[in-house]
Amino acid sequence: MASASEWTGLRLLGDTATLSSQVRHFAQRKPDAPAVLGMTGSLRWRELDTCADRLANALDRLGMKKGDRLAWLGRNSLIFPIVLLAARRAGAVLTGLNWRLSPVELTRILDRTEPALIVGDTEFAGSVPSRFRFVDTEAGLGAFVTGASTEAVDRSEPGDISTLFFTSGTTGEPKALAYTSESADRMMFAPNTLAFTPDARLLIVAPVFHTAGWSWTLYGLAGGMTQIQLSQASPATMFDAMEQLGVTHAQWVPAILSDLLKENEARQIPKGQLKMVGYGASPIAPSLLKACLDTFGCEFTQVYGMTETIGPITHLPPSAHRNPDPRVNQATGTAGPGVEIRITNADGLDVAPDETGEILVRLPYPAAVRWSADGTVAPVADAEGWLSTGDVGHIDTDGFLTVTDRLKDMIITGGENVYPVEVEKVLSGLPGVADAAVFSVPDPKWGERVVAAIVPVTGTRFAPDATLALCRQQLAHYKCPTRIFEVSALPRNATGKVLRQDLRNSLVPNNT
Repeated sequence: MASASEWTGLRLLGDTATLSSQVRHFAQRKPDAPAVLGMTGSLRWRELDTCADRLANALDRLGMKKGDRLAWLGRNSLIFPIVLLAARRAGAVLTGLNWRLSPVELTRILDRTEPALIVGDTEFAGSVPSRFRFVDTEAGLGAFVTGASTEAVDRSEPGDISTLFFTSGTTGEPKALAYTSESADRMMFAPNTLAFTPDARLLIVAPVFHTAGWSWTLYGLAGGMTQIQLSQASPATMFDAMEQLGVTHAQWVPAILSDLLKENEARQIPKGQLKMVGYGASPIAPSLLKACLDTFGCEFTQVYGMTETIGPITHLPPSAHRNPDPRVNQATGTAGPGVEIRITNADGLDVAPDETGEILVRLPYPAAVRWSADGTVAPVADAEGWLSTGDVGHIDTDGFLTVTDRLKDMIITGGENVYPVEVEKVLSGLPGVADAAVFSVPDPKWGERVVAAIVPVTGTRFAPDATLALCRQQLAHYKCPTRIFEVSALPRNATGKVLRQDLRNSLVPNNT
């Protein structure tokens, strides 16, 4: 379990502190300190506060009403925190748009949300149908706010819907999930194990159209910390930011850690400059974790959450990463203060410790709601506040949750349940394996067969038979892959999740 000292939170400046009031405080107390940095520019706290008020008043001048959508279609940049804060102050609903979508996919979302205004990067303007008003983040936004008042404004109420995101969903139509101002504020003030300090500099590389990038933007704004919005997330640009902008807290995913270690061989970031790495999507393999701890000399915290929960469900604190027991350092985390977790079987009954079942969670603040184009909303949690995560896992006697897999990804072969993540953990720890993903294909005899895709360590010759033999030493044979494909990289979505269906379609197009 995380010790009491590992749970900290942002300081609330007043009994009714909100995102907007926190920023106003820092604009008054340290007006010329850096609030937002990029590789080619910066915003001071006073500038950020004034720009947000000017944009909020410009939105009012445009005729935007409370509840109208203000969409963001851009990369991470200095402008996004302004747009986020202005939307809140104007009472608009910030709507995150995934710029990786095709024009057809994007249009479907625009038709559902009907934003009154889209602010975005010029490179994405061509994907927006002409019936929607688009303002680019360069000259267009400057012209849009020209002449607008800088009078302080804040029309947001706690129960107002303030944010609208679409699930990254690997299958089917993305779900529209909405957050109230109260939910967002209570999430950002909730205790965490990320060890934020007032002088921290947060490197934000996760796309801000998803909760990961958005939440760290909130942390920076509400905590008075300097945030570094990185538009191009590569090992080289991340190290540029560390060298030039003094990053102390980084937001990474395990899939890029090997590349970051290689980059460090040439760049040699001073050990200890980086204080904390926050990550999600999956655990870090033990050998890779040790290499990162030795190389960067910083702490690590794993965060588990989903769009429906707005913020984290669990944290795996720094102390757990230093624990040599894989049952601890490979766990997902422990519930945050006020968060309740249940593990249930197919009949909805609670299971005993260490037994696997579906993960249900109850939050200490309102969860997201499903949003419909007609303005109606529906709760994602049941009448008692319990939310089904769709994940499978177990909780041990010490309170550590381990997420085994997505319920829908579970493989049933010969009547036995196989969880891909369990197999992937074993494969990723074998010699010569840099990354691994497991999925199923239909089988006329067993129902489904287990199949794996392996990314070999650079410079090694991959031996599928030897890998399979080692796998069978650690797992029951029915859990082991019946076929292993060698690939150069695994397809992942914006939040680092492996796209198993894409792998299946590319490697086994006929499901045989």
